Amino acid sequence: MANRAYPEQEQTHCSFINSSFPTTHKDLPTLTLSGKIRVMVTFFLFLVSTAFNASFLMKLQKQTQKKEEVKKLTRMKMLLKHLTLANLLETMIVMPLDGIWNVTVQWYAGEFLCKALSYLKLFSMYAPAFMMVVISLDRFLAITRPLAVKSNTKAGQSMIGVAWFLSIAFAGPQLYIFRMIYVEDISGQTGNFSQCVTHCSFPEWWQEAFYNLLTFSCLFIIPLLIMLVCNAKIIFTLTQVLHQDPHELQLNRSKNNIPRARLRTLKMTVAFATLFTVCWTPYYVLGIWYWFDPEMLNRVSDPVNHFFFLFGLLNPCFDPLIYGYFSL
Repeated sequence: MANRAYPEQEQTHCSFINSSFPTTHKDLPTLTLSGKIRVMVTFFLFLVSTAFNASFLMKLQKQTQKKEEVKKLTRMKMLLKHLTLANLLETMIVMPLDGIWNVTVQWYAGEFLCKALSYLKLFSMYAPAFMMVVISLDRFLAITRPLAVKSNTKAGQSMIGVAWFLSIAFAGPQLYIFRMIYVEDISGQTGNFSQCVTHCSFPEWWQEAFYNLLTFSCLFIIPLLIMLVCNAKIIFTLTQVLHQDPHELQLNRSKNNIPRARLRTLKMTVAFATLFTVCWTPYYVLGIWYWFDPEMLNRVSDPVNHFFFLFGLLNPCFDPLIYGYFSL
């Protein structure tokens, strides 16, 4: 909702309806100055992210179309291609939806799109997080077990398929819990204000808490922990090899410059994890705070909350710069 800085949490909690959902025209939200700034910045980031991710995806696609470049389309570039697709999906769904919804304040698109777009929004947020997990796991295996990875060429494709499947499946409950509601104004008329929310979709409070915790864990905590563990093990493995023989850091004997490629991969995975953590941690911390204390919306200013949401949207914008720099 436009006059509130953390709409995503409001749209997913029955407690929001019970405690702060407008019941009169005086309580109806409006598009504030900070909301207008959020909309403008959101659409600017939409253009930037679309341009960066689309251009990088086109470059990878051109490489696959050239016969002489097919063999050079490494396993890592295949993973990057799917991460770019996931980032584009997040860009094309989350950013326009948030911007338009803040402008309209209420929901005008009806019940079907309420459910469908709520599903696509969460699906498009799962996909990039899971793809970064796949990259971290693949790079960890490529360094710790290079022969096994080389002999099993379908392992990367299988992990990509699992990531897309889990993104589709985990977003499924959105189709059930989201619905249209219509608020009655002070004169007793109905249908003057409509919104797409999860008003009392959960029979018990613990069911809602469990779903929120599961969503939060799958979107942020679990991907972050896996990336951190993989990066730590990669660093430990490379350190051991360096201590054994600094001049023979060739985990896969070939004519290629394997040490430099491995170190570049390490830096890239660390950069992914760092960007993911820095961009999304403030936003999700606010979400946790809201779960335990819905009144926090009255204590944290709208501009601060808008800033944290927009800061998270920098993730898909900067990802192409990171993997473009380290992979090409």
